[in-house]
Parts: sequence; C-alpha cells; structure tokens
Amino acid sequence: MEEVEGLHNEYPYAFHRANLRETTVPWHWHEALEFGYVVEGSVKISTTMRTLTLEKGEAYFTNSNTLTAMENIENRILDSHLFHAVFLGGHFKSVFETKYLNPVIQNKDIDILCFRGETDGQRRLLGKLRQLSQLQSQPDVEFQTRSLISEIWLILLSVIQEADSSAFRTVTKNQDRILSMMSFIQENYGEKLTLEQIADAASVSTRECLRCFQESIRQSPMDYLIEYRVQIAKKLLQTTNFSITEIALRCGFNSNSYFTKIFRRSCGKTPNAYRKERQSLEKSAIVIE
Repeated sequence: MEEVEGLHNEYPYAFHRANLRETTVPWHWHEALEFGYVVEGSVKISTTMRTLTLEKGEAYFTNSNTLTAMENIENRILDSHLFHAVFLGGHFKSVFETKYLNPVIQNKDIDILCFRGETDGQRRLLGKLRQLSQLQSQPDVEFQTRSLISEIWLILLSVIQEADSSAFRTVTKNQDRILSMMSFIQENYGEKLTLEQIADAASVSTRECLRCFQESIRQSPMDYLIEYRVQIAKKLLQTTNFSITEIALRCGFNSNSYFTKIFRRSCGKTPNAYRKERQSLEKSAIVIE
C-alpha cells in the first residue's frame, strides 16, 4: 500500500509531474483514483490482468486499490492526477458517491483503462487532462480543479458506457490474495520470513501462493520480498545517516556482504556508491535553485 505524497484530508488531490527516465515504478497500490497522462516518451503499465503500452499524448485511469507497476520504454515524463473519492463525492452516501462514483469504484472488472484518442469521448478526456495539468501552475485553483475533475469523471462514465465489453476483464480472486500477502511482506520485511508465513497471510497453501504471485506479478514471493527490501534500503540511504550495516539489518538482510551483493545486482552499484550519487544529485539541485 502506497501513501500518496501531497494527498491530505483538507485537500484530497495531488498533482505530480514525474521525470522517470532513470527508474521504474515497482508494484504498488493506493486507495486514491488516478488519471495519468504521458507528456513525453512511452510507458508500459502492468496490472495483474494485463499490460498496456502508452505513447506521448495518451492517458490512463487506474481504479482504487489496483495493483500496478510501470516500466520506462523511452524517456518519459508523466503527469499524474491522484484524488480520493471524497474529493468529488463529498459526504458518505451522497448522490455523487452512490450514483456517479461507486459504479466505477466498486466495479471489479475495471482495473485500468487507457485513452488513445480513438473516440470523441476519449479526445475530450485527453484535452481536459491537459487543461488540468496546465491549471496546476496557477495559484488558488482548488475549486477549478475539483470542477474540472468532475467534468473528466462524467466523460469517463460516458467512455465506459460506449466501450466494448471486451475492454474489461474479470479480476480474479488472485488480486485480493496477493494484496494480503504483499501487505504482510511490507509490514514484516525486516524479519526473517518464510514462504509458509507469506502463504498463511492469505490462508492459502505454499503452492497456491507461488502460483498466485507468478500469475499476478510474474515473480516469486521471495523475489518480491528482496525487491521490496531493496526499495526500502534505497529510501534509507537517501534520507538517513544510518550506516550500511544498520540499513542492511533494518531491511532484513542478515549480513552486510549479502546486502551489498543483492543491492549491486538490483541497482548496478554498491549501497555506498548509490548514497554518494544521490547526495551529489541533491547538492546539484540546490545549487541550480
């Protein structure tokens, strides 16, 4: 589960323009709804059910709690608009929530939709997303932002109604199971975990656990555990002064040498070299500002 940066109770909307030329976005999910627009380059987006490739000028919508990952195909810049349902729905069980939001949010067949400008509705939606991004460079645009996202949501509903049913695929029970197991890993990554413990988190056998991971995210549970540990280690290397050994132990690696080996295999450099590189980039950014 990812906490979306910049998303707060008093204003449950966040805009991110991400330059993701040198990284990938690992498997993650969040409660927020998301519209993404490819400003430059190409991006490959995967869910547990499908993989889509989007080019410059195309966009996507991901539903709440959809497990996704992104891979950079060509130098990409991505505009991401994230918001909680309450941003449009207001109070609990309002007509906005029950009539307009829930039919999408509660539809388990809708995980991700892409918009390539193939219909009038898609072209209008793409234009509104560009307008929404431009709006964020101006001050005091909270009301305009909510109004524009309301327009985008109504267009989304019409696009869904017009779409062929083959655009959707039934989400299997794998999704709920793997979210339970991934949540367990994220809560306990610093401990010594076994395959049996991970499987128990979803009340399935180890064989079913392996099958679920392979079919959903195309990797084993233990590979995902190691990948997640490396993600946390990268954050600690950037944001703390902990020693390499302490970071290794905090992230569940039983030795400094093993941590260094795994980190180098994943990132192409040692933890110490990664830390120095990030510190250098941060200093450069401060000088430019």
